[in-house]
Amino acid sequence: MSDLQDKFIILKKTKYGEADLIIHALSIAGAKKSFIARGALKSKKRFGGGILEPTHFVNLTYKKGKTDDALNVLNEAVLIDDFKDIRADFDKLEFALFMLNSAYKVSQEGDFDSHFLFNLIGHSLRQLGKTASLQRFKLHFYLKFLFQQGVISVEEWMSPFLKANMADSEKLDQLPELREIVATYADSIESQVIHYIKNADTGF
Repeated sequence: MSDLQDKFIILKKTKYGEADLIIHALSIAGAKKSFIARGALKSKKRFGGGILEPTHFVNLTYKKGKTDDALNVLNEAVLIDDFKDIRADFDKLEFALFMLNSAYKVSQEGDFDSHFLFNLIGHSLRQLGKTASLQRFKLHFYLKFLFQQGVISVEEWMSPFLKANMADSEKLDQLPELREIVATYADSIESQVIHYIKNADTGF
C-alpha cells in the first residue's frame, strides 16, 4: 500500500512501550486520526527535535492501518509551524493544551466534514501567542467553540465575539464594555465548555 500524506495539528501523544509513541492528530478536514510512531523516541532522523509535540502543525507521511480500527503507521513528520510564542508563556501554553483537549474530545475518526474545527484550532494557536489579553481570548474561543458545536443559546452580548474571527480577536479590545463582559461571563462560559467536553459523546 502506498504512503499517504496530509497536514495535521498534533493533539495528544502517549508513550507506548520503550520507544514508540501513539499520536492523535486533527486533519485539515477536521478528522481525528491516530498513529503509531515506531521508534519515535530513538529516531532523530524521522522524528527528532520534538516534532511530535502537541500544538505542532505538521505534514505527516503514513500508511493506513490494515483495518478501520487499527492505528495508522507513521513514517515521517515535517514541521510546518511550532507556534513557539505560545511556549514563552506558561498560561498561554496551558490554554493551548486545553484547546487541543477540547478538539480531541469532540473530533471523530473518519469525519471529513469538520473543517471549521481545524480552522478554529489552527487560527487560535496562531493568534494565542500574540494576544495581549488572555482572558478576552479565552472567552472568544469558548464562545466560538460552543457555537460551532451547536450547544449554546446565543445572547446579544455574544454577537461581537461570534462575528469576529480568532485571527481578529485583538479588535474586540476596542469594545467599550469589554472589561465588564469578561468579568461577568468568562467564568460561567468556561464552566459550560468544561462540562460539555467532559460529557461529549462523539459516538464512539
